[in-house]
Amino acid sequence: MKASLKITFLLLILICLIGCKPSKYAFQKEAPFQLTRAYFNNWTTGIKIGSTGLNIYFANLIPAKNITIDSVFFRRMKGKLKEGKGLYTSRLTKRLTNAEDNLLTTNGFFPFKLGNRECVISYLEHGVVKYYKVNYVEEKEGVYYLDGPPKD
Repeated sequence: MKASLKITFLLLILICLIGCKPSKYAFQKEAPFQLTRAYFNNWTTGIKIGSTGLNIYFANLIPAKNITIDSVFFRRMKGKLKEGKGLYTSRLTKRLTNAEDNLLTTNGFFPFKLGNRECVISYLEHGVVKYYKVNYVEEKEGVYYLDGPPKD
């Protein structure tokens, strides 16, 4: 009786320790980059193309020297961030037709539980992927592309 009680107790402790390991997707408390503003606008295309999505922008995102900005996670979509003049951008596609050759960004596993105006920026620091949560993304006026969004 005592032996089975000890084994049960040890198993419970082991399960608790395994369950308490840090998440692979834990947020960093401090951003290793400067960011003045995050905003997005929805876009839609003409009936012929028929897709929708959004463009997300990070103004004045300036990473530290050992940081490489990688991707953004927003509204159950993921996209690569591309560096431009004074900002990083990503075009996220919600729905697309077979005529389009870009990837759908809403399929598959989404690692974060985020609010409607929250996003996550993934980046590499010394080769290790890390995540920073942006708590507010401003919404701007939408855009209509008759023949689909422009190619990057």
